[in-house]
Amino acid sequence: MLISVSNLKQGQVIELKGSLQSYAWLKEAFASMEAKIKAFDFNLVLERKGDFIEAEGKFYGNADLNCVRCLEPFNVTFNDKFRVYLYSEDGTYVGDGGEHAIKDDSMEFAFFRGDKVDVGELLREQIMLNLPDYPVCQDSCSGCCGCGKQEKPVNTKCCKADDAEGKNPFYNLKNLKLKK
Repeated sequence: MLISVSNLKQGQVIELKGSLQSYAWLKEAFASMEAKIKAFDFNLVLERKGDFIEAEGKFYGNADLNCVRCLEPFNVTFNDKFRVYLYSEDGTYVGDGGEHAIKDDSMEFAFFRGDKVDVGELLREQIMLNLPDYPVCQDSCSGCCGCGKQEKPVNTKCCKADDAEGKNPFYNLKNLKLKK
């Protein structure tokens, strides 16, 4: 969803709130993510402050991610607040050529092009920042067995395939002796 901010006056506020079920544009924004968003609710306030737009919001919900060890889907919940300072990428909105000194307290910043802010992309980015970098279903997950037998349950070692000759490509290195 694109929100036009060109007519937004100093201190004027645009408030948005909703859920994944209420907006088709939100479903579209999340469609390309690896995480399958199942529930998502948000509150967002856009306010013009000088030469930038402050976007402040909160969101909560849950998603299915695939474990990087066993590849099985598992549920993760998120609940976060954010504040992002949006600057015009091409300078058309700020009127001074678009160069700004970023202060230490405003390191959360992004850019928008022209006079429209893409709210779907802004929310998508915040979810991506909130999801785990290395998603595992549980700390004790041992992953998939190396034998390739699909009928065995995940997170269990079903055989000694890792030690058998010919199954493990590193088996012969076990007996390798190096000359000094």
